[in-house]
Amino acid sequence: MVDRQVLTDRLLEAENLTDNLEDEDANTLLKWGVAQINPLIKGIKDEDAAGEKVNHLMGLMRQVNSIAGNLSTVSEDKIQELLEQFTETFNKDHHVSDEERKEVAEKLSQMQPGEAVNYLLDWMHSKKQPEDQKGSEQNG
Repeated sequence: MVDRQVLTDRLLEAENLTDNLEDEDANTLLKWGVAQINPLIKGIKDEDAAGEKVNHLMGLMRQVNSIAGNLSTVSEDKIQELLEQFTETFNKDHHVSDEERKEVAEKLSQMQPGEAVNYLLDWMHSKKQPEDQKGSEQNG
């Protein structure tokens, strides 16, 4: 059986997940990450497979940390890399146009880090929903 606490502790002890963020923003990202563990490892019986899923999640969190902590360097390429890591983490294909990536990068470049963390997490969450639920839970 997979020990969720070991995975949670590993996530919480990794300093480089939030090193570019202030405490409050870092806590937002960490709480989000911890909340993703159960759905990510649901049905996985193998410790290594569960650990691999959490490694992908941590990679995704590092990218949010990097983007939100260095907003002056945000680019469409970084948004694309974030989406690719998201796809690898959640096994959800994303359909994001070049235009949307450009829009997201422009919005982020004008935000404070805390706003950017929340925006990125909400934006990614909107990509995670099944097609038939989009719109019913989020109003863009």
